[in-house]
Amino acid sequence: MDEREKRQVGEQIEPGGRPKAPGRLELLQRFVNTWNHDLPPDWDRLGTRQKAQAWLRRHRLVGPRTRISTADATRLRELREAIRSLVVANPDGRIDTASAATLRTASPTSELVVTIDEKGRTRLEANQPGVDGAVAILFGIVHEAQLTGAWARFKACRQCEYAFFDRSKNRAATWCAMSICGNRTKNRAHYRRHRQP
Repeated sequence: MDEREKRQVGEQIEPGGRPKAPGRLELLQRFVNTWNHDLPPDWDRLGTRQKAQAWLRRHRLVGPRTRISTADATRLRELREAIRSLVVANPDGRIDTASAATLRTASPTSELVVTIDEKGRTRLEANQPGVDGAVAILFGIVHEAQLTGAWARFKACRQCEYAFFDRSKNRAATWCAMSICGNRTKNRAHYRRHRQP
């Protein structure tokens, strides 16, 4: 994979050609994957005020006139890592206390309302514009996924913590792609085994 393709991972490309998460969960997946710990920091799609503003606008989480501050961008990155921690903890439910505190701190300012469409279907929507509204939408997606059971299939790679949707029958997928992180893990284990006297 060349640099141009790597820069598209999380937006246009999924590792190993894996399909994106279904429905609105795809937006949460893209948010978590705005940056990956294996990539250079300057590739972070929320890394600056301007990048965060462009990303939020492109995904219609804020309006075209919404201005994102440096503090907003920092808050979004902290929220992303807290949600990533929630996804990493998904199999056993043990989230670290700092991430739990970040999520609890963000939630009171992010109000949601129940809306009903023309077919009578309900949906959680943000009750305010701007970054608070964007955060509310993301929390609403987490809530909906937990209610529908889709959350159990939303996981993070054991190696790089890239968020992916596990479509396997037995829900046992552990890597973003076997050809990438799965092989890395196996190669490291093989090297350790053969290095020991």
